[in-house]
Amino acid sequence: MTLVLELPDAWKRLLGLDTDDAATRARQMLVLEGYREGRLSRGQAAEMLGLGFHEAESFFKRHGAEQQATWAELQDSGEKLRQLVG
Repeated sequence: MTLVLELPDAWKRLLGLDTDDAATRARQMLVLEGYREGRLSRGQAAEMLGLGFHEAESFFKRHGAEQQATWAELQDSGEKLRQLVG
């Protein structure tokens, strides 16, 4: 898919899209937002960005994109731990 955006020059500067790597930067911004919203898994986001595991971890950390576990995931983890311990 090709996406064409028309942005005023001031917006491009504010978003850091006034450089030669604007397409890469825009892709990163879209993928990060999809990940933060929970639409993409960590693996899907890494794949879309063409990053390996460690590169992706560094990228997410650098951009403050830590995704918090849901209550259901925490309960499931607790139940699995109880089964292992008990």
